This record gives sequence, C-alpha cells and structure tokens, in this order.
Amino acid sequence: TILLVVLTWFTMTLSASAQLYDAYSSADSVTIGERFELIVSVEHDGSRRPVFPHEFLPDSLASRPVFEIGGFTILGNSPPQRRQISSGWVIDSLRYEVATFELDSAYVPMLPLGLTSTMDTLVAATPPVLVWITSLVPEDAEGIRDITDLALFPGLAWYWYVFVVLLLAALAYWFWKRRQKVEDEDETQIIAEPSEPPWEEAERRLRVLGQLDLAEPNNVKPFYVELSDIFRTYLARRANIPALESTTRELVERLQHALDSGMVPNEIVREVEGVLSEADLVKFAEFRPPSNEGLAALLRTKTAIEGTEEQFHVNEAQVDSDLSDETDSGPEILTVDRIE
Repeated sequence: TILLVVLTWFTMTLSASAQLYDAYSSADSVTIGERFELIVSVEHDGSRRPVFPHEFLPDSLASRPVFEIGGFTILGNSPPQRRQISSGWVIDSLRYEVATFELDSAYVPMLPLGLTSTMDTLVAATPPVLVWITSLVPEDAEGIRDITDLALFPGLAWYWYVFVVLLLAALAYWFWKRRQKVEDEDETQIIAEPSEPPWEEAERRLRVLGQLDLAEPNNVKPFYVELSDIFRTYLARRANIPALESTTRELVERLQHALDSGMVPNEIVREVEGVLSEADLVKFAEFRPPSNEGLAALLRTKTAIEGTEEQFHVNEAQVDSDLSDETDSGPEILTVDRIE
C-alpha cells in the first residue's frame, strides 16, 4: 500500500511538472494587523479547473469567516480569475486578503494547488512565502536618541539628614506600638462578604452584551472588546491564570498546560483561540464580521464558560470526596486479649 501511494504521488508530480505554480505577497514588509494580499496562481494549458489552497481545508476550517495558514490569517478571497497568455496557455489566479500578528516575520510554507478534470486531479506545491514585520515606531522619529546627561542636584544640608532620621525613628516607634496593641487585643475576625462568583459575573455581562445591536457598525468593535474581556476575566478568576495581560497565543499555551491538571475541559482551548483570534482581528485589523457571526461568537463563549464551570465543580466534588475518604478510613487499631 505504501509503495502504491509513493508511485501515485510520483506520477502526479511528473504530470504537474508541465505547469507553473506560484505564490507571492503584495508587500515585502507590513505592520502587525495591516491588511495585504497573498496571490496564488498556476499556469497551464487550460484543460483543467484549478483547486486553490482553501479548498483543501477541512469543512470545519473552510466554513469559518477567518482561518490561519502558516503565519497568515486569511480574512477572505476574491473570485478566481483566468487570463489568456498565449495560444493554449492560461494563468488561473486567486487573491487572499490576509493579515498577520507575528512579531518579526510571517511565514507560510508550501501551499497545495491542484488542477482537476473528470478523470483525475494533479496536486503540486507553491514556493513558500516570507513577509517581514516592520517596527511600529512613528515615521517622524529621528532615530535612536543618545542617553541624556545626568542631572545635577544640590546636596542636602546636614539638618535635613537629621530630620529624615528622626522621622524614620518616629514611624518605626509608632508601627511597633500599633503592632503591640493589636497583639494584646482579642481580635474578632470579620469575614468579608464574598464577591460575585466568576460564573455569575460572566453570565450577567454576557446577558447585557447580547442586547447590543450589531446591525449598527459602530457597535461591532465595542462588542468584541467586551466579549474578549468577559472571556479573559472569567478564565483569570476560575483557572488562576494571567489571562488579562496575556496575548491570545500566550493564553492558549497556558490553557494547554492547564489541560494536564484537569482545570479546563479539552474543547475550551479551541473555543478560546477561535473567539479571541476573531476579537483581535476586529480590534487591530478593523475586521467587521456580519452580525450573525457576532451572536455565534457570543454563544460559543457562553458554552465554553459553562463547560469550564461544570469541570470546576466536578473537580471540586472529587477533592471533597477524596478528603472524606481519608477522614473515614482512619488508622486501624489492633487489640490483643490478655491471656491469663
């Protein structure tokens, strides 16, 4: 079977060698979130229909409004175009609208590009594409500035030193007396009222957010900003991870580690990555999804939070059960009857 697959691939590669497959970017360098184009094309005799890279994706990815290929986030694509270049030869091409959120460079490996007929399909790969990420330093910056000279301050008179020492001594004495007084008194502990539980807070905020009219264009960006903050705040409180100050990629990596400890269910990582990546596109790349996509993201967020909350209570019940078992099964006491 393996030999048959290798021979089939070798035959398809030889057949595809008569065509010219290409992929390139409309920009050599971009800034984070900037939109540009990724163009893929194939030159052939016109007897076959092209199969472009996104058509090879699974339905679960191809049906999404945005998806990632390598370091590029695909925002959409133009209709395929065919151009006659000579007698019997054409170029089929497609333009993808993309953005990237990488730090130094964005790279997409070889992309699959096919030519299909009623009999068979030839598949080949395009060359890889590399785009550099430029700095966000303003254009009017005049370069790196030199270190400023040290500022000179007049020295303090001796009586100021005496004053500072006496002040510190007085503060130390006051702190000591206050501590002694607290230790001598019978303290009555005051139990603070518990704050709003993470799930109730998230549910309340999601309920308010669901009333926002996404048909109004000015509401789209605030909607996704609030949705991202609700998701991150819940994860920070319930999973004890720095979700608010983490990038989407860092948060996904931390959740992957949290899977091992059973703090979050498996499906939560995929939902977090999908919702927060879409929110990043809206916030930084001015992406404007339709209103039904926003409501779908809201529902996915609520479902993911409910799954995490359910997992938390399962873990909590397991811990209580283990502690109860340890308490019930105390050390066995052996008794020996005295023999007269």
